[in-house]
Amino acid sequence: MSQLSNDQFSSTAFDAWLTAQILKLSVDTLYVGVFTCTACAQSKSGEYEIEYQGEMLRYLPEKTYAFLMFVIAQIGKPTIADKSHA
Repeated sequence: MSQLSNDQFSSTAFDAWLTAQILKLSVDTLYVGVFTCTACAQSKSGEYEIEYQGEMLRYLPEKTYAFLMFVIAQIGKPTIADKSHA
C-alpha cells in the first residue's frame, strides 16, 4: 500500500480538492433545485449558502460537501464528482 507524501496530503491540497468537489456537486444538484452559492465561501465566514426547498442553509465546506453528497444519494444519480478525484 502506497503512502501519501506530505505534499499530497497538505491542508492546502485538501482544501483545493474539497472546493473542486463542491463545485462539481453543486452542478450535479442543480436539476433537483439545490442552488449552491460557490462564491459565498470566499467570504470571511467561509460558509457556503445553499437554497433548498425554500430554505437558506449556511454550511462550512465540510458540511456543504456532506449535504450535497446526501442529496445525490437520495436521488440515486451518479455524479461528475464520482468520476474525478483530482
